[in-house]
Amino acid sequence: MKRPAKIRLKPTYGLARLGALAGLVILLAVLSDPACPAQANRNLPVDLAYSTETTWLLPGLPDLSATSGYIPHNFSHGEAIFQIGGETIHGFRPGKVYPEMYIRDIAWGMETAQYYYPDEYLREPIEAYLRRQYTAETVSLDGDFGVVAGAGAIGGILTPDGRRNKQTITTDEETSLIHAAYLYYNMTYNSDWLQTPINGLTVIQRLNLAADWLYRYRLDPQLQLLWRGHTTDWGDVKFERGPGYTDYNPAQDHRTASIYDQALAYMALLELAEMNAAVGDIEHADAWQEKAEALKSQTNERLWQPDKGFFLTHAHITPLEHDFDESAMVSIANALAVYTGLTDFDQTEAIFDQLEAVRLAAGVNKPGLSLYPFYPNQWPDRFFDYSGMGYGNYQNGGVWDWWGGVQIQAEFQHGFSEAGRNHLFQVANDWQDHPGNIIEWQSSTDPRHEGSHYYSAAAGTMGSAIIEGFFGVSLTGSGLTLQPRLGLNDGYIRVYQAATDRYAAYTYDWNQNVNQLNYGTNAAGVVTFKLLKLRSEQVSQVTIDGKAINFSAETVGLDTYTVFSAPSGEHAVKIVKGQPGVQPAALTLPSGSEEITEPNSVPSTPSIAPNVAAPLQDEVDQTSQPPAPDPQREAQLAALAYQQAKHRHDLQLAAIQVVSGILVLVVCLTLLFLGVVRRLVRVNYPQSIPKQTLRKR
Repeated sequence: MKRPAKIRLKPTYGLARLGALAGLVILLAVLSDPACPAQANRNLPVDLAYSTETTWLLPGLPDLSATSGYIPHNFSHGEAIFQIGGETIHGFRPGKVYPEMYIRDIAWGMETAQYYYPDEYLREPIEAYLRRQYTAETVSLDGDFGVVAGAGAIGGILTPDGRRNKQTITTDEETSLIHAAYLYYNMTYNSDWLQTPINGLTVIQRLNLAADWLYRYRLDPQLQLLWRGHTTDWGDVKFERGPGYTDYNPAQDHRTASIYDQALAYMALLELAEMNAAVGDIEHADAWQEKAEALKSQTNERLWQPDKGFFLTHAHITPLEHDFDESAMVSIANALAVYTGLTDFDQTEAIFDQLEAVRLAAGVNKPGLSLYPFYPNQWPDRFFDYSGMGYGNYQNGGVWDWWGGVQIQAEFQHGFSEAGRNHLFQVANDWQDHPGNIIEWQSSTDPRHEGSHYYSAAAGTMGSAIIEGFFGVSLTGSGLTLQPRLGLNDGYIRVYQAATDRYAAYTYDWNQNVNQLNYGTNAAGVVTFKLLKLRSEQVSQVTIDGKAINFSAETVGLDTYTVFSAPSGEHAVKIVKGQPGVQPAALTLPSGSEEITEPNSVPSTPSIAPNVAAPLQDEVDQTSQPPAPDPQREAQLAALAYQQAKHRHDLQLAAIQVVSGILVLVVCLTLLFLGVVRRLVRVNYPQSIPKQTLRKR
């Protein structure tokens, strides 16, 4: 009887053995480096070189990512070129139904249009309005009820045939033009443009005339505040009888002092002071700054309601009694007051709380509610004579992305980034109901009512809320600042400023242990980084291209940032988290950057200095400051903590290495044993076993 044949296995297990050993070695190598970051997000682009494109990508936020196409699409619908004789004016109409240019909308649109359009679309409208600045004899297109506005006034509406018209019920056309001029100047700090002659006067002289007009014709002597007609806080429609709803009729109309006008004027006066300083006119610079501070003081004294936590919509100058409580109305211009810097931290926090409370009370799904409670304007008891100011519509409770964008920017800038992100996500989600079309306003009570489609001012403020707020990209005459507020979200952005031929791009990859930020820019000078930290995070190290650098912390409102400087060009930044240790010396920056100082060193500079970036100063919460620490004691404790953390890390690493060595030794011995067994089997059965043949039946 023949012994049953044994099937001889192919020696493939040798390859498996080598593969297992290699996998074990790789695994142990990974385990031996506990700080190793996760795989980078492969959905983020890697090309950060020069490009003339403005775009962004958020792999985890598709709604917000889609807005990258919506913003330029809306601007394209408002593009306008007015050809008036030998004069060409490139600019923007507010929306699809508007044939004219409005300086108010142009100013807010410029905040984002600068990243899509060349110089002429930004500069030419400003010069066109200044070229048409009113003289003592100028009469507006619609007559203004026979009232001559006066020298220095600005007609905020420019028709396609070059005529001008002023909405005298408002007081924001001059300040809007000043703000637009500042945005253009601020891109480059080019003081030569401010001295460009226009009809015999320079740009800066005409801007000064516009501000002079406000104080000559619109300053109430008792309140020392700027006045307008009885509109809502910012609107251009009065409540009295028409026609001429946008013009002040001295025979019947009432005067008010609006929080909106004071906030916008405060910002414009500070900007005007800076531009005067840029051309060396320190006398005007100091005068406008003093007026701005005086206006801020009067506004807080006359309009702030400490018991309610927000500003009055307006104070009545002409005696007028309502049968409803106007002081209970929370107006969106409260967000503008925060944006322009009229408020302190307590006021800011209270205003944001109130704006959110009325948004929820009104059942609105995003920020930008113009006011709430509404003026009682329901048929037949209409407060406004103008029929478009229905209950919850237009300027009487409509929801405006224009002002929602301002609120979100204010939240990001003043240390409420979590609220800013949430509100931005709400807007992006709402836009999916009408993709590509940013609507002027939407009714908060009846979805059948809405404003113009493709609204440029809303594209401007919302685009800025995304680019400068969420992504934190700021390209100005002082250089580039990158201040990402993405939270846990990975993202990519690149912007191009055609008027200056500068670009900036970065990718941000959040990870539990290490955040990776790669960036590229051709902006001259040092790049300032301010990276928002999660409240539970501690930063132990910051590296640029693998080299550790010095960094500091800065607190603004509820937010804390990791702050450092970096060179221009293309570089890789890593933010390593963990127990902070003693920092190394700062990274040596390229030539031309020697003027950068250490974060705690503040050189002496004038209050307003042309063409000079203000030094970095950490903001300090004044409400609850701890006792001043002992620097030597703090340094000793920091050094001790660092040594302890390093010792623990070394012990962990040594333990991992010992265990890894033992595991490798065990595996090697096991494989050696299997090899010996295999050799013995070959000795016992050296002959090859012939193939069995099937027995025929």
